[in-house]
Amino acid sequence: YLYYDTNDRLLYIGKATSLKKRVSSYFTKAHNSRIADLVANIARIDYVQTPTVIEALVLESNQIRKNQPPYNILSRDDKSFLYLCITNEDFPKPVLLRGLDLERMGIQPFTKSLSPIAKKKFLAVFGPYISSRSLRTALDLVRRSIPWSVCEPGTKACFDFQIGRCPGVCTGAISKKEYRKIIRQLIQFFEGKKTSIVKQMMKEMKHAALAKDFELAAGLRNKINALEHVNDVALITREDDWDGARDIPPPAKGESEGVFINVLGRIEAYDIANISGTSNVASMVVFENGQPM
Repeated sequence: YLYYDTNDRLLYIGKATSLKKRVSSYFTKAHNSRIADLVANIARIDYVQTPTVIEALVLESNQIRKNQPPYNILSRDDKSFLYLCITNEDFPKPVLLRGLDLERMGIQPFTKSLSPIAKKKFLAVFGPYISSRSLRTALDLVRRSIPWSVCEPGTKACFDFQIGRCPGVCTGAISKKEYRKIIRQLIQFFEGKKTSIVKQMMKEMKHAALAKDFELAAGLRNKINALEHVNDVALITREDDWDGARDIPPPAKGESEGVFINVLGRIEAYDIANISGTSNVASMVVFENGQPM
């Protein structure tokens, strides 16, 4: 949700699973002077509905960075907030750095574009992210569809490679060119371009099927399905710094952190077993609207 003043200046950006409960809490509860001042200046309220919580997390961070709303000022001042940085090296990888860490490198974290110093070190910098827990959870969820490597070339197969979360930089199973395509997808995702990634994957899947490379086509199909049905209920939590500033009113009773969606519409539960360390067996149980599927 977005608050604007009489001059249509963006004052504040936040996110919620229940827009009605969250927004009404600003106008029906007693607040400190800072929030009272924010409420007094609100002339217009707008909102953007996203399909998933993870996309709301990305959108919120990008909009705070782009517009720098004055009442999200704690995101700018507190150097302890996390930034997602994509390293600029032969095989780039995502790293999480505090604002203070970036400043020590000579990089001003809360800027709209990368400085020359930052471009030498990173391909992209995203943030600030208010909740470090939510960012780490989001990365874990995205890696199931867009796997990256944190290992070094020329080493033995890492554990992530064995479970499909690493494309094989360690074993030499992927070229620099192909790996860069994966990193471009990761950057696109945190730019809020999930739809473009899915379209490209679908195009590649069709080409693979026409070429009768059914293993590749099936792998792409699974990645597309995972990306379009991100099971991000894990991102909905009340322990986050849930509203972008520490003194914004807490969620209304019964409300959880996240995006304005019906998160209970579909629940998936997984159980994965390894037999003798070689045979993987997985099961999934699905409930939709409270009914088993």
